Amino acid sequence: MSGSNNKLKDKQADGIGARLPRKEDIPILRGEGHYFSDIAVERQLHVMFLRSVHSHARILSIDTSAASQMPGVVAVVTGAMLQDEILALPQASTSAGLPGRLPTFWPLAVDKVKFHGEPVAAVVAETPYLAEDALEGITVEYEPLPYVGDMEAALEPSSPLVHEDWKDNEIFRSNYQALRTADEHAAHIKEARRRIAEAPFVVKQRFRTHRCGVTALEPRGALAVWDNRDGLTIWMTTQRPHAQRACFADVLQLPLSKVRVITPRNQGGGFGMKASVYREPLLVAHLARCLRRPVRWLETREENLMSAGQERDQIHDLELAADAEGNLVALADRIVADAGDACLGGSWAFPIANVGGLRLPNAYEIPFCDIELRVAVTNKAALCGARGLGIYPGRFALERAIDMLSWKIGMEPAEFRRKNFITTFPARLSTGLGYSNGDFLKTFDRLIETVDIAAFRERQKEAWSQGRFLGLGIAVGAEVSGVDSLSYVSMMGTPSYASVEVRVDPEGHVQIFYGDGPSGQGEETTIAQVVAEELGIDSENVSIIVGDTQTSTFAPGTVASRGAAMVLPSVAMACRSLKKKIVRVLAHDVAIAADEDDFIFADGYVMHRGNSNIRLSFAELAFRIVMKPINLPPGDSGGLDERATFESTRGNICFGAHAAFLEVWPETGRVKIERYVTSDDAGVVVNPLIVEGQIQGGVVQGISNFFFEEYVYDNQGQQMTSTLEAYKIATAADVPRIEMYHDAGTPNPTNPLGTRGIGEGCIAPVPGALGNAISDALRPLGIEITDLPVRPPTLFRQIDASRQRKQQAS
Repeated sequence: MSGSNNKLKDKQADGIGARLPRKEDIPILRGEGHYFSDIAVERQLHVMFLRSVHSHARILSIDTSAASQMPGVVAVVTGAMLQDEILALPQASTSAGLPGRLPTFWPLAVDKVKFHGEPVAAVVAETPYLAEDALEGITVEYEPLPYVGDMEAALEPSSPLVHEDWKDNEIFRSNYQALRTADEHAAHIKEARRRIAEAPFVVKQRFRTHRCGVTALEPRGALAVWDNRDGLTIWMTTQRPHAQRACFADVLQLPLSKVRVITPRNQGGGFGMKASVYREPLLVAHLARCLRRPVRWLETREENLMSAGQERDQIHDLELAADAEGNLVALADRIVADAGDACLGGSWAFPIANVGGLRLPNAYEIPFCDIELRVAVTNKAALCGARGLGIYPGRFALERAIDMLSWKIGMEPAEFRRKNFITTFPARLSTGLGYSNGDFLKTFDRLIETVDIAAFRERQKEAWSQGRFLGLGIAVGAEVSGVDSLSYVSMMGTPSYASVEVRVDPEGHVQIFYGDGPSGQGEETTIAQVVAEELGIDSENVSIIVGDTQTSTFAPGTVASRGAAMVLPSVAMACRSLKKKIVRVLAHDVAIAADEDDFIFADGYVMHRGNSNIRLSFAELAFRIVMKPINLPPGDSGGLDERATFESTRGNICFGAHAAFLEVWPETGRVKIERYVTSDDAGVVVNPLIVEGQIQGGVVQGISNFFFEEYVYDNQGQQMTSTLEAYKIATAADVPRIEMYHDAGTPNPTNPLGTRGIGEGCIAPVPGALGNAISDALRPLGIEITDLPVRPPTLFRQIDASRQRKQQAS
């Protein structure tokens, strides 16, 4: 016995820090994944949507008579039919916390259409093919209206109105007064302006980030079943099942107890796109109740590219100033954002842009900021959440301005950044946003040591002499790592705490129940590792039940890097409560005085640190407490179930620093990334493989947004990129191997694990790093990257124009 006791240790082999392969992967690779497409029920009907061919038009009439008579058609629905049957959005469950306008809308357009692709009518039929055929039998008479497509023009008083019950097209405005009084804020802005006017070094530049976003592998889908006794059950691809449940209850005027939302075990990605309340599932649920048969909708790729996953789309007129010593003294920015029609429950588009304004100062000590945001509605699809929510455009603008200013001063950009980092915590930005803790210098210095800037500058100088253009770009991001409820309620109108339930069965196996809708982040693996670490059992003995509103307490959703920062700490808290009970029972049974610190939980056993004879397997103790709950310590009862809720404190962040090495071919404008390096602070790393997967995925998405992806509308508002042939996405051949460094992070002292969430923010430094690297490569030609996307023809024209100017000057 003593020999086996020597193997016991505080650290579990497959616990926190282990490079454990994802538990989710093998079933998926074997074709055993359970996606929405795999879900079907008997007698299900199928719905298909007729979508507007106009970007802005009045609906004069809709004739559905021919479609209604076609074989297999069960029902044809228009927006006018819905007005007296269900409630419109917004409702209490989807109201934003910010004081912006919320447009009123139904699942189908009423009176007029506001973007190309807006649902106008729906056909329900026995098969999706019959429903699609019947769409051709619907005739819609439109009166075209002027297209409102330019965000700045939309804000002009003379612009046509997108929402005719509004006086203008401004949905939201903020000047980031923070906690300052009106007089204090006026003085703050005045001082910012004075500093910019008097500074010896100033950059004033317009930056434009195009409309792009995320394209999940699996599009959206919903399958609703109505039962007179149990109410509504709906399977759907969503990151926020509990938020969806509340909205269904509001719109359909049902008690919450009569609504159940279930996410498939596997979702082919979400990236924020599946976090909003969309029109189509609301109609699917309503139709199931009306027709008393299951109704199913699976989005086509064309529908997805026309109406979901769109983000970024901002203009920044930015001024950045530094003193003679290279200290940043002030920032001014006039931000305009395009919200599309903003008819998207739960996000409403404008809170997304607001996040970018709040976080604009990034990791830098900038004492005075004059920032104003104006968000316009236009005749485009509503902006929705996407990885790097709201921050991608601002990070591009500021990080580019940092580089431009550093070269104007005559400093190496890395040195200039380092000089101006926030180093004292807690810290507060001039926008009012707080950072609770961190160590930016440590993470940044690790990057600089890795990339060896001095050696690169020598190589770059030699390349320039040979007519080759090599560049190095560095950018950083201090990003959200789990949002506290106070912030989330004020922004989105819902709380953000994490609540889980841990259940131990009589055999010592553990089940975890929580209510978010994962979409590929590896929760099954990391949660199992935390349980293994805390309870000392094999991670294979841990199973996760997620995304079902009937089996879990309220959960805000898979958003804002909540997994590592909030969900995992709540799991640890529940396990620690169970450990205390287990120790109480064991100590009681062997008649000793002891507490939790006197015992080790490891290798499937619970053993006294000072007496190796006091040792029992975890399974034996589970059986004793669950199945033999007699003669327990006073106050204890049978069972090993525990629920824990973790609430984040304000200002939790992760930090990342990226470096891109690339070459530009002036003859073609082609860019090749030679090397990409990241240094990230994710706090205590639960699973390095999953952290690296998140970083790699974020960088690849950032590269794809920067060079390839773009939602294009013509001058009449027609969506020109509704296929993957037109909407280009980076492939494996387009991205380099990514070097990632994340060891020795700064533990987060605000949660019991010391973890930080990293999935949301790891995309943010990418556009700055790439834009800085291209501009650095082309410094001999005086070219600055200020507009996205960057494509070879555009870059070639800039290079050609620069050479012509130089020839004319000589």
